Amino acid sequence: MGSLDASATLRWNGYLGQIEGDSGSLSVATATQAELGGPGGKSNPEELFSAALANCFTSTLTGMARAREIPLGEIETTVSTRLAWGDGSSHHLSEADLHTRVESPAPEHEVRALIADAEAHCPVCQAIAGRVALRVTADVTGQ
Repeated sequence: MGSLDASATLRWNGYLGQIEGDSGSLSVATATQAELGGPGGKSNPEELFSAALANCFTSTLTGMARAREIPLGEIETTVSTRLAWGDGSSHHLSEADLHTRVESPAPEHEVRALIADAEAHCPVCQAIAGRVALRVTADVTGQ
């Protein structure tokens, strides 16, 4: 059985922080959002989650495409998430919209099946399944 470990460290003071990934490739300034009483203007957990979801979904999609020998061109994946609170509930991710644009010379039905399988197998999609309303949409274009 294989595994992959990843980690990051956040150093925080007041309303500001700095995230460093152990790979040395990730360095992100973060701040409490203005909507929550902080200064804003820097990254935040919801933006980082959106980036993680977009990256994980796209990595899953491309890995599955290679395994199935489905040629892919450029892929653009955009994710927006919503943090909600009130009416007796604490802060929580309530929804995520993922839209991917995939270029491929493969038949569209094959690419759409690949996209559906990537959603089902993406570890971040699996982590939020049943907890956050996830909507995945796609545009598939030929190369």
